[in-house]
This record gives sequence, structure tokens and C-alpha cells, in this order.
Amino acid sequence: MRRSLALVVTLIGAFVLFLAPPAAAATPTAAFSKTSTWDSGYQGAYTITNGGSSQLTSWTVEFDLPAGTSVGSYWDALLTQSGSHYTFKNREYNGSLAPGASASFGWVSTGTGTPTNCKLNGAPCGGGSGGGDTTAPSVPSG
Repeated sequence: MRRSLALVVTLIGAFVLFLAPPAAAATPTAAFSKTSTWDSGYQGAYTITNGGSSQLTSWTVEFDLPAGTSVGSYWDALLTQSGSHYTFKNREYNGSLAPGASASFGWVSTGTGTPTNCKLNGAPCGGGSGGGDTTAPSVPSG
């Protein structure tokens, strides 16, 4: 009886560990903020933080702005634009980020719409690889 109970407890523990999501690897992130606002626009900024364990040698932040909103002047990044899609790349002085370090860039916006579909170096700005499996695992049989 004791063996059976120990086996059941072990199997339940293994099953719980199997269901637990893996710890997310720390990755670089980009966080948006409005540093100033007025009726017809705002001053926006992204802060890129290297949450990883190795040197980040460069960064690219891209996002979309809704119709009626556009980037005017900007600083601390190089900008390319295609329609409502904006791509900001680091300058020569702020692209290399040690683990835990951060850099930021900003712009003045005409219009009040905020960025959507943000990507940092091709991954979601919040970190991670995106598009992860969202389906819960099935219960093993037998």
C-alpha cells in the first residue's frame, strides 16, 4: 500500500511539473511611454532594456501607428518609414547594451494614436518569441 501511495504521489508530482510552464528566458524588451501630451499630439519614447545575459550589439524597434498619427521630429535613433509602419534603429553610440543596461529614443507625434504591433529585433517588444503554444496539454492515458 505504501509503495502504491508513493508511486501515485510521484506520478502526480511529475504530472504537475509537466504542466507547469517553463521559466521564460530573460530577453531584451522595449517599453513605450508618452512623456508629454497635448490636444493634437504627444512626445513618445521607447526604452530598450537588455534583460538577457549576453551583450546586445544592436537593436531595431518597429511599430505601426494608426491613420491620423505620424512621427515628426525624432532623436537617438535612425528612422525609416513605409506608410504607417515605422522602424527605428540604434545610433552608433547607443546600440551596444550590456546585460541590465538600457537605451531610449523618442519622437514628437502629430496625432494621438499610440504604437501597435511593436517588435524589437523581430520579436515582440514585451520579450519572448511570440506565437507560443497556447493549447493546454492533454491528460496522458494509461
